[in-house]
Amino acid sequence: MSGPRGPRDPRDPGDWRDEEGYEQWPERDLGAPQPPPPPEETAGDEAPEGHAETAEADTNAPIPLRRASGPGNGPPSEPPGPSWDPRQLGERRKPTTAEQAVPWLVGAVLALAGIVIVLLALIFSDANGGFASSSEQPTPFIPPATSGPPSPSASGSPSTSPSPSVSASPTPTKPPTYGTLEMLYLSRPSAAASSELFRDDFATPARGVLMAGSSADIAHYAVASDGTATVALVNGRLIAVARGKPSRVLASAATAATFGQDAARVYAVRVATGASKDQAMVTAISYGSGRTVTLTTISYAHKAPPQLAGLAAARFLDEGGAVRLYSTSDGNLVLWIANAGQWRLDPASGSTVAATRAPGLWSPDGAHQIVATINGQVTTLAERDQNGRTLSSTTVTGQISHLRWSPHGNRVAFTLGITLFGGGVRQDLYVWDLGNGRSASALTANGASFGVEWLGSAQFWQP
Repeated sequence: MSGPRGPRDPRDPGDWRDEEGYEQWPERDLGAPQPPPPPEETAGDEAPEGHAETAEADTNAPIPLRRASGPGNGPPSEPPGPSWDPRQLGERRKPTTAEQAVPWLVGAVLALAGIVIVLLALIFSDANGGFASSSEQPTPFIPPATSGPPSPSASGSPSTSPSPSVSASPTPTKPPTYGTLEMLYLSRPSAAASSELFRDDFATPARGVLMAGSSADIAHYAVASDGTATVALVNGRLIAVARGKPSRVLASAATAATFGQDAARVYAVRVATGASKDQAMVTAISYGSGRTVTLTTISYAHKAPPQLAGLAAARFLDEGGAVRLYSTSDGNLVLWIANAGQWRLDPASGSTVAATRAPGLWSPDGAHQIVATINGQVTTLAERDQNGRTLSSTTVTGQISHLRWSPHGNRVAFTLGITLFGGGVRQDLYVWDLGNGRSASALTANGASFGVEWLGSAQFWQP
């Protein structure tokens, strides 16, 4: 208002301000002393006793906002304050709802603006609290500690140094996969040639791949259960064989070798003969570094190997020869020496005890066994369970050696040898599917293949 208003208008009937004891709501209270209101006029004739009323004063003085003194109202709670002069200050009035809501709306708008700013800062900031990070690698999630509930914080303080990264657990290496009939085997290009190591998947029309060849025979070889490492005995030396890589000498002298439970370590035995005593030294060799540790040395009475010829000699050599080293299903090693005996060896401690028999070969699950019965030039193969019950059988013409189980235990591969007219020996690889009810079928036909090993199959040698 620019100036004082004129006398206020008469109050409307039914106005709340007509209630007894209340006066008009002042617009503002300046707190300055005001001149006293004019004296209240009284009517000329007094009202009868008991019906006296206070006449409404026809004045511009504001009515104080307090209970008026009178009968039943008691004394006022506080002395009256300075008077309000509407002629100078204007009428006092109650603020409207819109006017009361303005401060609340302003506060709500400011709060929402603050929330939006915080959210934008969190969205465009990087994992370390900065806004211009050059790295796009996500920060690994770290779950909260379970010792207590996390304390909420009003705002995050940016870090000036990179937060420590969480070391992820190593991803396990996926084992290699192989074909249905993928194997290693030995073969000679001709009857007078040296034996060579081949790799072939007989389920495909592709020809086998030469893995290792030498001017001297590969007398024996061993492959890890996962098929990732191979060693071969050539001229009495143990050599690591890898396709496309140069050969490495792991032992300068070895008679037999086998892998353990994995491809990391290969075990070798070296036999030193004497006049009356022989000694077999068993060593553990790291396939990667070639580091050698001697596990034990076994002394035994010298025994001459069996004297064999023709097909019997070929079968004997195909099975491993006079000295054989087995990795058995219980994690131990068994050393078998023809005519001398067998010993069980703990590769962890090197302790050695005499064994009563050579290991027997079972299916990968240890439930089935192949029993071969030779009758002249005919061999019967029978699949039997642990109770000796025959599950399937087949017959082949010739004598078998070096039988091996497939990774899933549904097939067996072996060498089938026959004696030729004139005293020669012919050996080829065969496979027998135990589930289709058919006879064994030939894998090779060159007459000089033997020593088959499935890739990716751990042979279950039971002690």
